[in-house]
Amino acid sequence: MVMGLDMASIDLTPYLQQEYEVDCDGQIVKLKPVKAWVLAPKGRKGVIIGLFKCPNGKTVRKAIGKTETPA
Repeated sequence: MVMGLDMASIDLTPYLQQEYEVDCDGQIVKLKPVKAWVLAPKGRKGVIIGLFKCPNGKTVRKAIGKTETPA
């Protein structure tokens, strides 16, 4: 189980198992994230960021979700 570092401890496992459409050099490709984490400034709602590895070797980040509670 992968957990966020904030106090709410969000379970990121469902985000890692889902496929997302990612833009890899102009092509839209369906990929699963290699890694996911919560990006949240203090006192604001966070965004879940996914790290994707494109078929051409390039690494891309994309927002894949939002958190409900502020960090």
